[in-house]
Amino acid sequence: MQSGGASGNVIVLNGPSVAGKTSIQKKLQEAFEEPYMAMGIDSILVAMLPTRYFMGTPPDREQLLHAESSVDESGAPLFTLRFGPKGRRVVAGMHRAIAAFAEQGNNVIVDYILYERDWLPDLANALRSVNAYFVGVRIPLEILEERERQRATSPRGHARSHYTTVHAHGVYDLEVDTSRASPEECAAQISEYVRTHPQPTAFEQLRKRFQ
Repeated sequence: MQSGGASGNVIVLNGPSVAGKTSIQKKLQEAFEEPYMAMGIDSILVAMLPTRYFMGTPPDREQLLHAESSVDESGAPLFTLRFGPKGRRVVAGMHRAIAAFAEQGNNVIVDYILYERDWLPDLANALRSVNAYFVGVRIPLEILEERERQRATSPRGHARSHYTTVHAHGVYDLEVDTSRASPEECAAQISEYVRTHPQPTAFEQLRKRFQ
């Protein structure tokens, strides 16, 4: 469905941890006259899971979600999230929940991290019936890691662990750089793009690639 039909718009903001997606999401909610629902990794995947998967060591954690600490080839720390079969099932449900909101005419902005490459075919397929924009949120690694250090909201090495893979697919409707533009400026770029491009193409390109 295209803009103007029964479907609401979906705007997927994809980028590494602490890149500024949540701030852009909030500014986009302010920028649009129509209400846009805020959804994402934290509000769906993290908030809905039992806290024991983040604060304890349940026996099935490797089946759902766990973290591995290591270093990369330069010796820099990595903190990598791994999703087991139960975790991938949660992610698949999240993708379809996003689509379900839009199918009922709701507009949605998604704060997203493409932790694993095989999530993308599922996401693109889940959004097949709705008008979905794919927006890349970029930032140089050195600036990203300084933000991670200052905010101290995630373990050191978390952002680096997925930095090279989160944008590896290389297909977006629009990209913004949070090292060069404020959240307000990024939101203005995105909202203007949505207003002037009623038919996004990135997810359709990706669906054709994955066929």
